[in-house]
Amino acid sequence: MSFELYKNKYEQKGYGVEYPDGHVIRFYERILKYKLNKTSGKLLDFGCGNGTHAKYFKDKGFKVFGADIVPSLQEKWNKNVGDDSKYFNIRNETKLEDIIDEKIDVIFANQSLYYLPKDILEQRLSSFYNICNENAIIFASMMSSKNYYYAHSSKSDGWFRSVKLDGRLKENCEIHFINTQKELEETFSLFKPLFVGDYDPINFYDFEGSAHHFIFIGQK
Repeated sequence: MSFELYKNKYEQKGYGVEYPDGHVIRFYERILKYKLNKTSGKLLDFGCGNGTHAKYFKDKGFKVFGADIVPSLQEKWNKNVGDDSKYFNIRNETKLEDIIDEKIDVIFANQSLYYLPKDILEQRLSSFYNICNENAIIFASMMSSKNYYYAHSSKSDGWFRSVKLDGRLKENCEIHFINTQKELEETFSLFKPLFVGDYDPINFYDFEGSAHHFIFIGQK
């Protein structure tokens, strides 16, 4: 996805959730809290958007950090996470190691990584590994080929598929789709898989189609 398209989605289309997604709440309640007994620590929300999910984790007891690429989001971060917005950064090519000087306990990357070119994704995953404490947890969601975006896509550069949507969404973007659980685990091979799952938050099959995503939860 180009910077201008992404920027336009936030600044002109009001992109970004106001309330935490259900699968995010389940990640905290079922995995972090119940399975792993992890209810505090330092959490990086990568591709944090307007900070809604960061605020959710802050309210649960985490010290939150954020990274995104749209300068105008700073005002929304100030509103959503208050004083912690000083730990939020506008970044594009900057390495995470250069802007985050504390070791992180949870990496949270919701619906953001599948827009990255292969070499950049590999760099980001390496950065995640480098800035994490031992035994840190990573949560990442990736769009699957069951998602209705795939039905509106065509081959692009071998990594991406070009997506063209009309109607309600009306956008053009490039996305890397994940086809299988094996491919998902290979993508995040730096981390030991703990839980692998999926979610489909819409299911309006007769309207637009499936919104299916894979979820990878792993540990350093």
